[in-house]
Amino acid sequence: MNKVYNGDSRRLLEILPKDVLIQTTITSPPYFDMKDYGVEGQVGFGQKYEEYLDDLKDIFAQIHTITKDDGTLWIVIDTFKRDQAVVTLPFDLVQKLKEVGWKLQEIIIWKKDKTVPWSSKGFMQRKFEYVLFFSKGDNYKTNKDQVRIYDTQQLKKWWVKYPERYNPKGKALDEIWEFPIPVQGSWGAEYIRHFCPLPKEMVATMISISTDEEDVVFDPFAGSGTVMSQSAYMKRSYLGIELNPQYIDMFETYLTSTIENGKKEYNSNVNATDQVEFETLIQNLRALKYGRILLNSIEKDCGINNLKIYVQRIIDTSISSKIKVEYTFIGKQFDDELYKRIYAYTSKPPLSKYGIMPTFKCCLDLCMLDAEIYLYSKTNSHSYLRNCDYTDPKVKIISPIKVDLYEKDYE
Repeated sequence: MNKVYNGDSRRLLEILPKDVLIQTTITSPPYFDMKDYGVEGQVGFGQKYEEYLDDLKDIFAQIHTITKDDGTLWIVIDTFKRDQAVVTLPFDLVQKLKEVGWKLQEIIIWKKDKTVPWSSKGFMQRKFEYVLFFSKGDNYKTNKDQVRIYDTQQLKKWWVKYPERYNPKGKALDEIWEFPIPVQGSWGAEYIRHFCPLPKEMVATMISISTDEEDVVFDPFAGSGTVMSQSAYMKRSYLGIELNPQYIDMFETYLTSTIENGKKEYNSNVNATDQVEFETLIQNLRALKYGRILLNSIEKDCGINNLKIYVQRIIDTSISSKIKVEYTFIGKQFDDELYKRIYAYTSKPPLSKYGIMPTFKCCLDLCMLDAEIYLYSKTNSHSYLRNCDYTDPKVKIISPIKVDLYEKDYE
């Protein structure tokens, strides 16, 4: 394990250890008849198109046999022009792989900005490639929560006022990925010079989605070794095959010089508190808004305006999918009518979609509270009120939960 073999991927079952089981394969096959990688008999250069497709089909069929039942496959690939027409290589390959058992799950557009500088007779500059994501079976490993977008500066401002619309762990990745190809010089002195280096951030995203630590990651066209080096940084085992021995030598030198920094970067990302903080913030916003919407609805239906509600989160580690919140009504005793109205509002959308497990009380004496409290109005539960106390008529929500957000800060 943790080795790049010098050989032809068309013989990968002979090359790799006999008992190996791969969790995911991440690769970018050689360009068809466009780039000479410097070795006789290579896949792609000098072949006829059908020969090229058949070779790829055979390679990925072999990979299918040594992939775990919940394993996956990522292929970065592009169309090209021949005889004044576009050749739809990605989709031709999909059909070939379907024949050997791979199931296409996603088609992702990789917006890469920079391209390998060859000319073609087209009138548009090429800015993207396809990323094809396959699974071996119906139940495949996917750690989608690990790659959600939780940087609030990347989210639309609506998350502030509408936290119920956002997953507490962040926004799911969409099908367009923006990862620019690193330019020469930005890679650092150790980086391997290669025709088409994959961005390490994109490879890291694929690894995070489809593997856990200690899983095996494979690249049958190892090239510059981005897949293997990123796997090593992220505490995965790696295997690769590369036809050109010079690339293997360069990769081994590169990995030796970068492994410590790579592991440190990975560990800092794994231990980052940003996603936990975002999850807590979304849950707090939901808890406060839930109380505000419920209170406003009851006041409107009952024709009253003197209610307040105290919102208190209850920590319960045994519940992972929902948050427990205690809501205490102030200014009205419980009766059958109030119970009916609470049930009517909380048992259907929108409140039933907030992911909250509520309990309800009434008539808390706020003078006896020891906790520091924050005050919110009937129209705003994402920015607490200043210069007033809980007896002020405009105060409707009272809580030890503190949030202070302004939409304009996230435009």
